[in-house]
Amino acid sequence: MQIQPQIPFTMVMACCFISFAKGDEYEPQLFQTVKLIYQDSFDRDGPHKDDQQWVIRQNTQWHVKNGVLTGGLADAEYQKMMQAKKDGHDGTRTVIFLKPVPKAFVLQMRVRYNETARKGRDRGSLLDLGHHVNSFVFKGNEGALTLQKKKKIRLPDGFFPLNQWNDVTIEIKEGELLICVNDTTLNFKDPLITLKSENDFQQIDFKGQDFGSVQIDWLRLYRGSE
Repeated sequence: MQIQPQIPFTMVMACCFISFAKGDEYEPQLFQTVKLIYQDSFDRDGPHKDDQQWVIRQNTQWHVKNGVLTGGLADAEYQKMMQAKKDGHDGTRTVIFLKPVPKAFVLQMRVRYNETARKGRDRGSLLDLGHHVNSFVFKGNEGALTLQKKKKIRLPDGFFPLNQWNDVTIEIKEGELLICVNDTTLNFKDPLITLKSENDFQQIDFKGQDFGSVQIDWLRLYRGSE
């Protein structure tokens, strides 16, 4: 894997985040128009079930309470069973997929990745645009974007804080990706940025740090058009 010593992106100290609660019209930067195709404010308490949009993996536990979707670990029995098989997909990190998503989209959300003192294999907290295609990994104060497992781009320290709520907007199209976290926007241009796949359906992966959790307050997904 090629690791970039320099940071090949444009950084703008102004965020493209638009308030969901006020229902403001979103004005994209990478697209001429966007169409809202899915939104969720998680207003029904209980186990999370939405087979049309969400896929829970590794027997992890996802529940809604007080308008927040929270992902926890698989039960101890499942973890031990998978570990006995020497399978790393053992439910010690919470995992959920949002799918299908368009091959050019805008995602807005309020999200939180929580760490614990127990680090396990310390793989970091992951936000994946396309399965293992455009992968953001956040560990402590550091972060990186890995493109198709071929190029790793370091992010500015503290760009995506853990253990706190973050307002996030992402725009992605062929060859370009924009991500805004709170008050900082990064813009990446690289031919490795893509959502093309042999699969008809793309996805967004949320994976927590080992023994940590992931929380989503609300989410909006748009189809982008140039």
